[in-house]
Amino acid sequence: MREYLKTIPNLLTALRLLLLPVLWGLALLKWPVPLAIGMIISFLTDTLDGFIARRFNVTSAFGSKFDSLADNLLIPSTVIWLVILRPEVLTDHPILCAVAVATYGSSLLVGWIKFRRFANLHLYSKKTAGVLSYAFIVHALLAGRYNAWLFYIAIGLFILAAVEGLILQLTHAQVDEHMGSLVLALVRRKSTP
Repeated sequence: MREYLKTIPNLLTALRLLLLPVLWGLALLKWPVPLAIGMIISFLTDTLDGFIARRFNVTSAFGSKFDSLADNLLIPSTVIWLVILRPEVLTDHPILCAVAVATYGSSLLVGWIKFRRFANLHLYSKKTAGVLSYAFIVHALLAGRYNAWLFYIAIGLFILAAVEGLILQLTHAQVDEHMGSLVLALVRRKSTP
């Protein structure tokens, strides 16, 4: 494991995990601006770890699972931080928020039951939803209010990505975390004899 942690991508992921308790502290102290800055740093490490791993061909099964662990701890945390610091998002849109939590939770649960692990698929829809979710939350923390249109776009893509991951897990005997999308998986399935 030490061998894997020496790689830059895994160190960036480790930094994201180490940043998590600090971000929790900032959220509990109700300091939205430092929390937003920390989330930007977290987003940059999340973006850079995958880019560097692919660019320099230092990808590994460990790195992929390590990144998924960080994502699966950070995503629910950001939702809780948003509820703590901008509760009006939840109170203004309880049904959409419940649908988002239910689809994301269902995807995690199906992965755990079917594959004995959280099958954190690195889908294009998930990456897009992640960028817009970060943008929405950081904007809401920095502005002191939230932008409704950015919320609708971010949560819509978040739900779409969770549904896509759920469908892939339900329709495949094995999942490759780098499937890309449901469409690509279907094309590959049709092209294989």
